[in-house]
Amino acid sequence: MPAPRPVSNRKSVQSVNYPDRYWRASGGLVRLERSGGSEFREDASFDVVAGLAKSSCYSFRTADGTYLRHRNFVLRAERNDGSNLFSQDATFCPNWSPYSGSMTLRSVNYPDRALRHQNMEMRLDQYGYNTRGGEDFAFRLVGGLA
Repeated sequence: MPAPRPVSNRKSVQSVNYPDRYWRASGGLVRLERSGGSEFREDASFDVVAGLAKSSCYSFRTADGTYLRHRNFVLRAERNDGSNLFSQDATFCPNWSPYSGSMTLRSVNYPDRALRHQNMEMRLDQYGYNTRGGEDFAFRLVGGLA
């Protein structure tokens, strides 16, 4: 199966309520971290491609070819095993956010859940869960840091 075509150039994902922090895939996990040196910029820049399970949504591919997927509701960077479950776990649909220029990213296989940061760890939770306005669920796609 050919690799999905990029929807756009490399992008970084910026937190709305911590605008100096970006998603960073390191050690197999994805955390929200402050921008740093060249290694950070590489780990915090992704190819945003058509969703593996739904082409109108997004999948995020790292420079080394892994994809961001949720497993046990925690966002991780893992190799695509070609399974239907992996494709669903690695597909996120953009949705409206009340914060200017931002979006929420809902799971294709758990549509009542969206990506959010909690203690700077990226995870999948029910939208609005344990927040005062949902800002932990709001992100902006910005030009890649790498």
